[in-house]
Amino acid sequence: MTDGDRQNGDWLLRTLGQAEVLRGGVPVAWPARSAEELLWYLHAHPDGRYRHDLLRDLWDLEDTPAAANRFRVALHRLRHALDFPEAVTERGGRYALNPDLLAASDTAALRRALACADGEYLPHLTGEWVQEARQAHRAAVVEAHLTLSQLHCAARECPLAAQDLVRAAQTDPLIGEDHHQRLMACLAMTRDRYAATEYYRRYRQYLLTEIGDTPLPETVAFAEQLKGGELPCVNAPFRPAGATSDK
Repeated sequence: MTDGDRQNGDWLLRTLGQAEVLRGGVPVAWPARSAEELLWYLHAHPDGRYRHDLLRDLWDLEDTPAAANRFRVALHRLRHALDFPEAVTERGGRYALNPDLLAASDTAALRRALACADGEYLPHLTGEWVQEARQAHRAAVVEAHLTLSQLHCAARECPLAAQDLVRAAQTDPLIGEDHHQRLMACLAMTRDRYAATEYYRRYRQYLLTEIGDTPLPETVAFAEQLKGGELPCVNAPFRPAGATSDK
């Protein structure tokens, strides 16, 4: 396989629903879990990460000689499994996934599609059938933004997570209140509590004006927590107010 083959669509990285790497349509066999973990970690951080960040986030290790050796072994196994010596690049101590691999992922394709999805679907047409088609198109756009937001959240890319939540809410203000709670938390993290409570105020006014309803008690309580200065994404893994714990 040549580098030209790799750059012409030979790779496919699936991250949504099922995580796997396909090369020429054949799933890659991983020699060790650490190699696969390293790939997905770098996929979630397209700008790259330093070794001490990798060791801490992936394996909860300090940057010692033994830990550095573990990283080198995982890196070698990743490159060998993909048969791609340039699968991971390093510049100034920062490790990043090769741009060709990033571009071959389903999330990259989703971002490219969303970049072209602004505006109303078939705006020049009228009729019941096109209204139904527009609703389906709008729902797909919302779901895509929510999916990307979750991925950004998992990668601790708070501004990008907030950005996709904003776009989802703008497309459909009546998405589930758990998503509005998430957006409030993101705003508190990326801006301040005043931005979060101001968003809640506008959302509450929208419900009252447009559908004659009020936010759920859990959302009201969550807004009060944020107003009091709590930052749930810092203090604990984010869980919308009122959600039950998994056991």
